[in-house]
Amino acid sequence: MSALLVSFVVLLAAGTPVVFVIGISMFAYFIWTGQHMFLLTVPQRMFAGGDSFVLLAIPLFILAGNLMEAGGLTHRLLRFAKMCVGRFTGGVSLTAVWGSMLFGGVSGSAAADAAALGSVLIPEMKREGYDVNYAAALMSMSSLMAPLIPPSIALVIFGALSQTSIARLFIAGIIPAFLLAIGLSIYAVWIAKKRNYPRSEPPTLREFISACWEVIPVMLLPIIIVGGIRGGVFTPTEAAAVAALYALIVAGLLYRTLTLARIRDALLNTALLTAAIFLLVAMANIASFIFAMEKLPQTVVAGLYSISENPIFVLIMVNIILLLLGTVLEATPTLILTVPALVGIGQAVGIDQVQLGVMVVFNILIGFITPPVGLCLFIVSNIARTRVDKVAWHALPMIGIALVVLMIITFVPAVTLWLPELLVK
Repeated sequence: MSALLVSFVVLLAAGTPVVFVIGISMFAYFIWTGQHMFLLTVPQRMFAGGDSFVLLAIPLFILAGNLMEAGGLTHRLLRFAKMCVGRFTGGVSLTAVWGSMLFGGVSGSAAADAAALGSVLIPEMKREGYDVNYAAALMSMSSLMAPLIPPSIALVIFGALSQTSIARLFIAGIIPAFLLAIGLSIYAVWIAKKRNYPRSEPPTLREFISACWEVIPVMLLPIIIVGGIRGGVFTPTEAAAVAALYALIVAGLLYRTLTLARIRDALLNTALLTAAIFLLVAMANIASFIFAMEKLPQTVVAGLYSISENPIFVLIMVNIILLLLGTVLEATPTLILTVPALVGIGQAVGIDQVQLGVMVVFNILIGFITPPVGLCLFIVSNIARTRVDKVAWHALPMIGIALVVLMIITFVPAVTLWLPELLVK
């Protein structure tokens, strides 16, 4: 196991892409331990890792989001969000928060949320006198809601790796996303009053009805996904296929904004992201095999329980470890490397696997806005043309809000379990 850990740390520190870090470390383990015969099974295990009906939902959900994005839904969602909250103090900042919530129901990706909405809202906030570093920080924090709202790619991956109901995971993330939105909204209003940021003019009734009418087809997408799964009409994977077809119909026939060039770009972006995710999943199957051989989940549980058998302490330690991993690894590799051990820990402390999934995903999402990896942080900094460290500094109070929500998710089971128990039988 030492060869695996040493090679992993050295390669990661050298800046090697994570997929190669995992692959080379696995090979180093087999060679160092003299178990050369297992090298023959590597291709088979890689293929088996991606050969999953559930995982087929990932490229289909990604395609649905890309098609909606190519169809120009961003401006429609933002117009609707601004009509609803723009009249209040700090209206544009509130539009960023609730626009991210709405966009998350289409993209399921924090990075896509930060890039699509940030490119529109950060310049607008700057024009209205907002501090550009604060605007970028708020946009990066708001994007964290996207992976909690159906269709969430991160929750699909967790569900596939842990054999947890994806339907229940989808629904379980909704209340935590609203809690984060409410927390960020309160902070945004406080900052707006403190710095005297402007509010937008209230819309006329005609403008509001027009904005509602335009956004209804987009808003129906997450409702179709959750409602279809809840009603037993289709499985999560079939829901992803329906979502992709619905996105094509809405963007292509209803809005009529899809061109062949945009469809080609959407397909290409989907293929590239899917290939990266599935290669990581393939490598993860080898890692899971080694972890099972070394009894890593049992070792981790025993190690934590040797310090304290208090479930609260164990969960706090798990959160700290995940927060630290999130600063150096992206979401998918972190899930792949930690889920086998985390499932064992969850069973040991008696936490429901659905609650565990939302806790783990939300934990990892905080890494999206913490250096040195901080994917969303880099995206918004590039849009705002400012330094990452300045954006990170302005994000600190909002990270505090996210940590409060994380503690609620961890220690108040009803926040994640009430809605799935109510809607999914």
